[in-house]
Amino acid sequence: MNFKITLAALAVITIFTSNSVKAQVTTIDSVATSKVQHFNFDDMESETIGKGIKRKWFHGEKGQMTIFNLEKGAHIPWHQHPNEQITYIMSGSVKIKTIIDGKETFVEVRAGEVIVFPENVPHEFWALEKTVDLDVHVPVRQDWLSKELPDYLKKSK
Repeated sequence: MNFKITLAALAVITIFTSNSVKAQVTTIDSVATSKVQHFNFDDMESETIGKGIKRKWFHGEKGQMTIFNLEKGAHIPWHQHPNEQITYIMSGSVKIKTIIDGKETFVEVRAGEVIVFPENVPHEFWALEKTVDLDVHVPVRQDWLSKELPDYLKKSK
């Protein structure tokens, strides 16, 4: 399991470092300071965004991270967005419909596996069992910044 966690952490670090410009850094007495944020998913409240779908999320300046808790049978409808998405299935499994090589394709992604969606590639999820899904989006999903759910999620209620 440590290998899986390390792999996920490296994926997240790679995304943030490859898609960001140098952070503004100020030096005070040889100590670098910047806009550091600290979050604890365990202390965050989940929000229900659809039948059997809960999420906790936060964002920095360049990207965001989300934990989805999906009940068996939960469905995230067909959608796309102008953000790259890295999905790491921490536990459980999902069936995903997406476009690969120009064709609609179904892929099962299980605990310990990762799938990456480039920007604007449509995708849809079904939880095959109780699932914990860690997603990273770069840049920040602007459609999530308001309290209003995106239209595709309204269909899952």
